[in-house]
Amino acid sequence: MVGRTPDGAHRAARRRGCRVTVLVGWSSSEEGAAALESAVAEATLRGGSLAVLDLTAADDRGQAARRVVGEVAGRHGGLTVRAVERPEKQDPVDALLDAAVAEQAELVVVGTRRRSPVGKFLLGSTAQRVILGAEVPVLVVKPAREG
Repeated sequence: MVGRTPDGAHRAARRRGCRVTVLVGWSSSEEGAAALESAVAEATLRGGSLAVLDLTAADDRGQAARRVVGEVAGRHGGLTVRAVERPEKQDPVDALLDAAVAEQAELVVVGTRRRSPVGKFLLGSTAQRVILGAEVPVLVVKPAREG
């Protein structure tokens, strides 16, 4: 399983009283929704907390992320959820990597869109930059196919 820690590590962390933090790079897109859904599932499975970083434009001062946090907290009452502010004008990947360190995240979740092989070759992938730059496991999810 790519992006997951052995189950024994989770049991050991719970015995030590540690909370496992899952950090999700969220955006208001299908990919962002898929990432958020997977991050909620992972945080619940791990018995930890969820931190949400809005990867879209930072000009709304985190309002969209706080709205999403409120919605998630309302649907999943036992889950601790909080928004992480993205510094203004910081590259989304750098912001996510910095937040992973600051939040002491044990898992980072990001969404990705389907791309052709040529598209992958010509354009850099945000998910790829996160995978290569993160010091912790990264779970990359795609939205479900229609139909």
